Amino acid sequence: MRYGDPKRSFARFGLNLRLTKAVKWLLIINGAVFVMELIIGRFPEGIDIIYNQLSISFDGFLFKARLWQPITYMFIHDPTGLSHILWNMLILWMFGSPLEGFWGARRFVKFYLITGTMAAGMILLVALFLPSSRQVTTMGASGALYALLVAFGFNFPNSLIYLFGLFPIKGKHLVMLFIGLGILQSLTLGASSKVSMSAHMGGMLAGFLLVTGTWRPTRLWAYVKTWHMKRRYRKLKKKFKIVDPKDGPGGGYLN
Repeated sequence: MRYGDPKRSFARFGLNLRLTKAVKWLLIINGAVFVMELIIGRFPEGIDIIYNQLSISFDGFLFKARLWQPITYMFIHDPTGLSHILWNMLILWMFGSPLEGFWGARRFVKFYLITGTMAAGMILLVALFLPSSRQVTTMGASGALYALLVAFGFNFPNSLIYLFGLFPIKGKHLVMLFIGLGILQSLTLGASSKVSMSAHMGGMLAGFLLVTGTWRPTRLWAYVKTWHMKRRYRKLKKKFKIVDPKDGPGGGYLN
C-alpha cells in the first residue's frame, strides 16, 4: 500500500489536530532527549556525545563505524537554544497528527523513521561529493518532518487551515509556504543559517517517493509512460485545427 493518492482529495476527512498516540510519544522522546542534552552538555564528554556520537557526519558514520547515527540524529536538537526543537515539534504536531489519524500509528511511525533515515542517506551522499562537509555534523528531525510536509500536501491538499485562527489557507498552499520559507532561509543565510539543505531535500524526496509509490520500478515506469503519452497527446493536438464546415467539404478536423 502507498501512503497517499495524489489524484484524490481528502478534505472531507477534515483535520484532526488532537495529539495522537505516536506523535505524543515522539514529542515525549524528543523532549526527554533534549533535557538529557542540557544536562550532559555541561561537561566536555557530554558535548562529544551530542555532536560526535549521536549526530550524523560522513566521517563518523563511514570511517568511525558509528552506524547508529542515521537513527539517533533524528532525536538530537541544538542544545544552545529552544527555537530548533520547538519549531520541529510544532511541525510534528501540526502535520503528523492528521497523517497518523489517516494512516494509523504503525504506518505513521514506519514512514517517519524510513524517511528520516533516507534523509540521512542524502546527507552522506552530498558529503561524498563535497569533501569539505565530511566532518560537519547534522542533528534534528527536519528530514523526516519535510517528508511529513510532502505527505500532508498529497493527502490533504484542499483541507482548510486557519493561520492564527483567522486566515484560511489550503493544506497544499501551507505546505508550499513552509517548504519555501525553509529553502529561502538556507539560500539567503547560507552557512550561517545552520540549516542542512541536503537533509531537507532528502526528506522531501523520500516523502515523495513513498507517497506516490514511485520507489517501485513498476510504479515509476507507469508514471514515465503516462508523462510520455500526455506529452505526445499535446504535440498531436497542435497539429489539428477546427474549421468551419463552410470552408471545405465535409468540415470537421483536418490535419
